[in-house]
Amino acid sequence: MEYGFSYIDFLYDAIIHLLLTETYPCDALVCTTEVAKKATINILERLKEKLQYSFNCSLPQLFQLVVIPHGIDTDLFKPRNKEDMRTLLELPKNKLLILFMGRIDPASKSDIIPLLLAFRKIVDKHGDKLRLLLTGPVNEIYKNMLDTTINELGLKPLILFRTNIPRVSIPLYYSAVDIFISLSDTLQENFGLTPIEAMASGLPVIVSDWAGYRETVIHGETGFKVPTLWGKCDEILCQFAPFYDWTSDHFYIAQSVAIDLPSLIQFLDLLITYDDLRIQMGEQARRHVLQHYTWRYIIRKFFELWEELNLAANHFSRMSSFCDASIYPNYFNDFQHFATKIINGEMIVRITKRGHLVCRNKEKLFLLEDPRNLLRSDIIIKLLRFVHYCNKLRLPLKIQQIEHILCHKWNLSPEIVRRCLLWAIKYGLVEIIK
Repeated sequence: MEYGFSYIDFLYDAIIHLLLTETYPCDALVCTTEVAKKATINILERLKEKLQYSFNCSLPQLFQLVVIPHGIDTDLFKPRNKEDMRTLLELPKNKLLILFMGRIDPASKSDIIPLLLAFRKIVDKHGDKLRLLLTGPVNEIYKNMLDTTINELGLKPLILFRTNIPRVSIPLYYSAVDIFISLSDTLQENFGLTPIEAMASGLPVIVSDWAGYRETVIHGETGFKVPTLWGKCDEILCQFAPFYDWTSDHFYIAQSVAIDLPSLIQFLDLLITYDDLRIQMGEQARRHVLQHYTWRYIIRKFFELWEELNLAANHFSRMSSFCDASIYPNYFNDFQHFATKIINGEMIVRITKRGHLVCRNKEKLFLLEDPRNLLRSDIIIKLLRFVHYCNKLRLPLKIQQIEHILCHKWNLSPEIVRRCLLWAIKYGLVEIIK
């Protein structure tokens, strides 16, 4: 299992197939992380219950779920002479380089705009010594939005784009930079190779505390994990899933996963300010990968699994096959454990400085193109102005109050309000008071 277990192909081609085919105790489905295993169990149990209820039959789950991570070539991904790599790749030699490596696409990897908002704050403190290097294949429509946002934020001289780079040069980019960052917010990120490659290259990493990233990075030792916030706002996506490409679902889900921007800024500031900390974390990151993610280690794990299954193969009982059923996704139910924290009605919200600027039309929302109109700028502005009004009166404002007032006043569903609120947190317009 690599990627895409939140897509329709995985449900029908893998999960339904497993539930409807004879399986035995000597069969195993290999997951790359514990969070991937738990999501798979959630999906299996939900669909198994649906099949049993609809067709009044028993479907015992006999196959095993085992966790074995991906491996990487640590002779390929390794520290190299930084100055030589920058000369080779034509990168600035006298700047501190922060690298994002991966798909630049808010539907399949991560939304870069929250990173840009945090980077602007860091630049205010550290100035021209910084460069943010965005490397990887880019969604062209999204690229236009990024260019506009970068210009609006005044960051154009500090951002370097390198798209469509040859695969052979990827290890060299890791060796040329100082810090690696990836704020993935997609459901299909059940492992995440790039942080492993970066750590193997001797880099400290900053990642979102989300999905597979939660297990591969050790917070405070090999890098930092930025807390994420998510809430249930997937009802309409699940109901209409048979009529849409699920890629668009992943876009909306990702837009509702909020990154803790103050923590992101703090972690970036620490690694930029303290050279010794970067070096120490990079060395620890390399040791961590050598211990847990080399191919020698991974292959040994597969051999151990094979020996265990071989013993089980001598003793099993057969089970009956079954028939298919209609399936709908249930994103939040299956994947809510990906997030650091889930919003609840008792959380208190306040507007941020950027939120004030947006309310006064001094700064743009930077709302991405929305083909299904599920993220509406007019609702977001109403939400911001309501939070601003309550904050101005020094009234503590709970999420349940926001949902109640906005739903009643503008005839909105709680799901719409919650999705817009999470988006506003993601884009640094409002924040949860800790």
